Amino acid sequence: MANILNLLNSILVNTSQWLHGYLYNLSMLIMVCLVSLYANDIIKLTKGLVAQRHFIIRVICFVLITAFGFGFVVVWLSPLLIKALLFFGTKWLSVTLLAAFFILGTIADRKNQL
Repeated sequence: MANILNLLNSILVNTSQWLHGYLYNLSMLIMVCLVSLYANDIIKLTKGLVAQRHFIIRVICFVLITAFGFGFVVVWLSPLLIKALLFFGTKWLSVTLLAAFFILGTIADRKNQL
């Protein structure tokens, strides 16, 4: 039994150490997934607010929200997400990432985006 636990622990540590090198990319991937899950709701809200405005104002609002707003959220929150993913330590990084993607999949399923 101890050999199996040592093997699982070794696999967990090695996988997490390998993933640690890609942590910024993985956190950006998670943030982009989150933004894509809620982008439609945000765009509908914005559309309702600026629907009666001039064409130029509608275009400017769209560009500000999609390019700068979503981009800023992804770039600004990715380093914070790295800290959140490492909350349990590097050893548990692979499990934390699996949980994060499972949660994203659950959210996507509940929003009928799968």
